[in-house]
Amino acid sequence: MTAERNIQAQLKSASKIEPDRLPRLKLIAEEWAAATADALNELYAAPVVIEFLTVSSLVFEPSAPALKIAVAATVFRSPKWREAGFVLADAKLADTLVEAMFGGNGSVATGPQRPLTKLDKRFIELAIPTMIEAANPVFQPVAPLDVTSEAMLTEGLAAALDERLPVEGRAFLELSFKIAVGQHESVLSVAMPEKALAPHRRKLTIVPAEAPLVADEGWARDITEGLQLADLEVRAILDEKQITLGDVARFMVGQTIVLDATATSPIIIECEEQRLFRGVMGRSRDAYVVRIEEKIDPTEEFIDDILSD
Repeated sequence: MTAERNIQAQLKSASKIEPDRLPRLKLIAEEWAAATADALNELYAAPVVIEFLTVSSLVFEPSAPALKIAVAATVFRSPKWREAGFVLADAKLADTLVEAMFGGNGSVATGPQRPLTKLDKRFIELAIPTMIEAANPVFQPVAPLDVTSEAMLTEGLAAALDERLPVEGRAFLELSFKIAVGQHESVLSVAMPEKALAPHRRKLTIVPAEAPLVADEGWARDITEGLQLADLEVRAILDEKQITLGDVARFMVGQTIVLDATATSPIIIECEEQRLFRGVMGRSRDAYVVRIEEKIDPTEEFIDDILSD
């Protein structure tokens, strides 16, 4: 019996999820916050900012302090789970959503808690399901959810959730989000069933490598064509001669400089002081021309310069 209890304890411990060891879950939560903000801001006159705060373990108890300060809750389910999750909204959420809906700037912080009006409840009923649905595409690559929300609860939250949550599925990962419009701020808590995420724990511990940047083909083509039209200086050098500074100082108009090259000597073609080709000089009607004969190897040219010295 002792051995059997030890095995059960080990299995239970092995299935336990430690939030601090799930870095990818935190990245997903940040994407979830951004996706929810985008969805809600299509409806509101003033933009809301949603920020992921923390993730922690949670065991549901009807006497939990969080249930005493919450004013609304929504249960969500998935056909893939036996468990259910839930979302808790605090009293400040209604003021924040009203401020966003009517275009306020949030310059005045919310006052003391007040009873929810029908309008408050309607705004919350719209916002929470929007957030729940926003989770589906965000979690899809790792843990497909297919979650949908049930009716919102505003009375007797502890008893109502206690009735709706399975007895064997009361361990959760609680993700906290801050929703703000200026100084109007609210914290929304989302409880994801631990058993639903446990099969995907390995994926949630691995942070994916950043995808390589995909080059814009049009941009690359424009840059290539633009570079091809850039003006560069090309020189054809028949010969080079080393003389002293004194000889240069005595140069005079009409003086002849004797070169070692002949009419058949190879000509160096360079661009922006970079030697590229060797060629042969010729004539085409009244113009001198150079026919390219071979490409210059920079390594070979470097070795030749050393040996010549």
